[in-house]
This record gives sequence, C-alpha cells and structure tokens, in this order.
Amino acid sequence: MTPPNKALTVKRDLEGLLSSLIECGIAEDQNFPTLRPDSNNLWEVSFAGAEHVSIAMRDIDYATLYRELSSKRSYSVKMIDGGLLQLMYLFEGEQLVRHRLTYYPSPELRPFQEEPEWYWHDELFSDILFRRVFPFPLRFDFDDTAAQDVVHPMCHLTLGDVKGCRIPVSTPLTPRWFMDFVLRNFYRVDKYDFISKLPKHRLYFDLTITANERRLIHMVVPRNG
Repeated sequence: MTPPNKALTVKRDLEGLLSSLIECGIAEDQNFPTLRPDSNNLWEVSFAGAEHVSIAMRDIDYATLYRELSSKRSYSVKMIDGGLLQLMYLFEGEQLVRHRLTYYPSPELRPFQEEPEWYWHDELFSDILFRRVFPFPLRFDFDDTAAQDVVHPMCHLTLGDVKGCRIPVSTPLTPRWFMDFVLRNFYRVDKYDFISKLPKHRLYFDLTITANERRLIHMVVPRNG
C-alpha cells in the first residue's frame, strides 16, 4: 500500500523538527515518527510507545500520569526539562481524520524558562519543594467525526484535561505549528532562540472552525509561515 502524500509530509515534517531539537540540545530523548497503515485506507503517523497514551484516560493524579508516560517512553520527544510531547495523526487517504498533540510539563523539574543555565550545565534537580508554576497538560485535538458546533469544535485546545474545556481552534495544527507554540510559550528565553532554527513550514490544513465558533474567543492558526 502506498501511503498518502499528506501523511508522508507530516512524518517528514516531524522528523525534521526532532532533528532540529536534538541539534539545539533542547531534546533529552525522542522516538522518531512511524507511518503505518491501520485499516480501510487509514494511515497513522505516531511513535513507539503510543499504545500507552490511554493512561491519560485513567483517574490518576498528574504526577503519577507523568511518571507512567515517561517510564514507558510514551512520547515523541522528551525535552531537557522533562516536558513530554506527543504528536499523533490519523489520515484516511489525503484527508486528516484526527490528531492528538499533547504537552506534559514535568511536575518535578523547574521549567526551562526559569533556569536555562542550570540545564546547560547538567545540574538537573528534582527535589524542589516550592514552584511558581503549577504544571498541567495541554492538548490540541482534532476529530472530524465527533464535532458538534460550539459544544465540541472539530479542532480545539484543552487545558489541564478539563473535560468541558474546548477552546475552538481555527484549523488543525501541523507538527511545525505545534512545536512553534510549545517552544514560543514554554522554552523561549532571551539568550536562546530555538524557533528560528526550526525547519520551514511544509504544509497547511484547511479551516475547520464554524461561523458560530468564530463569534467566541478562539485561537487562530496562521495560514502561512
């Protein structure tokens, strides 16, 4: 079976992004993307260890969830401060069916933005009693089968795994835009510029936000790089 072009492009996009993070020294560990047929012309861009993502559905505290995912290497990349990124896409032919893009900050280590010099000097520490930032996951979901106008936007952002939190997003995110979002908001410091070193944008997805969702507070994904 020949994989669809968009699935191949997403895989190559992600490969280039992970290579860039490794070169910059901001990635501690990674699982390069896999592309495999599922069934009925479905193709999944995923990673080794993706079978464990369902752990997030269990009723457990965040620290336990993070440790489970980390110990099973259930991530696309583990950042230098312990943050875990998961990127998963499902295509039916050239049509994107679903994506799950998640960022899990470490509940034990200080965010990179707070203490970048500590990480460059390999002085990592985990016994921190007081933190100015309470870690919580964020997830960009896209599902064209479960969408309900306003109630369940086709593409949305969930903060902290709160079930009722579905902030409308204008369009599905490419790996490049997701990585840009994470680096810009959680790893940007004056001394280190990781964003400009990322590969250029390879593709864009069509708009999926509805007219009613545009009337709400929502996020807009740029249509150009």
